[in-house]
Amino acid sequence: MNRPFRYRLGALATVVIVAGAALLIADKLRAPADAPAGGTAAYTEFANSANHVKASLARTGQDEVVTLHIGSGWHVNANPASLGNLIPSAVFIEHDGKERSVQADYPAGMSSGIKIGATDIRVYEDGTRIPVHQLKIDAGERLVVRVQACNDQGICLAPATISVSEDQI
Repeated sequence: MNRPFRYRLGALATVVIVAGAALLIADKLRAPADAPAGGTAAYTEFANSANHVKASLARTGQDEVVTLHIGSGWHVNANPASLGNLIPSAVFIEHDGKERSVQADYPAGMSSGIKIGATDIRVYEDGTRIPVHQLKIDAGERLVVRVQACNDQGICLAPATISVSEDQI
């Protein structure tokens, strides 16, 4: 064998070994040991905003109040959101995939301590109360809150639509 052929063969072998190792590592990262046979496990416990935020409804005379119950170390964006690319928290009525707005008095939110440019990012924390007025929910409809949970380290999850419970959580 001549020298250039051996170098090419050695380089090809190196590429095959490195690629194989990368595939094995990627497979180990993607599927945990308890993954079902023939499939991969879905990582939903951390990545779902609904795992960190709940909501309840309390009736106060003619009006109602939606209270956000947010896990320790997490918050949601205020309404209106501080920037156009942030998902604001919103209360609405849902039926068969269609949304109907409700009359809500969204609080201003608290400073998150994060500034993007000159904009202070405003958020809701655990216990935030959102008054709603003239709430009329027909048969088959449900009151929901759309939120995007972010943790104190700046990791934001995909938004989730959460059913509002009439029981205090």
